[in-house]
Amino acid sequence: MDDGGGLEATAHANAAREHVFGFNRITMWERDRIPAETSDQLAEFADIAAALPQACSQLSSTLEQALASQELIMDSMTDESDPSMAIGVARLHLEEARGLAVDLHKHLNAARNATAHIISHGVDDGQESMPWDQP
Repeated sequence: MDDGGGLEATAHANAAREHVFGFNRITMWERDRIPAETSDQLAEFADIAAALPQACSQLSSTLEQALASQELIMDSMTDESDPSMAIGVARLHLEEARGLAVDLHKHLNAARNATAHIISHGVDDGQESMPWDQP
């Protein structure tokens, strides 16, 4: 019997999705974010990506365990009639996703490293500075 861990895991997956969607909404129109903030955010996303390979592996293992220990049938909303075939296909996709997540982590971390040492002196408002504005 499920001890509720599956529901808790689903809640965490849902929260992660909602947080990324929220980030996308908040940053959609921002124009004055400094590179240091972006670098920090890239570091956070790199950390998320670093955890995805393990999540893919664990999801794959969960499917494998279900196939071994549960009586499974397919619903009527698919042409696939064999749960073991569907789980096999899902596990192949999860293995591919695992490798892509490793690559994603590498790219996000490289982007973070590339921006980590940029210093901003403020936002250019498009106006020329006057000589008396110079230090």
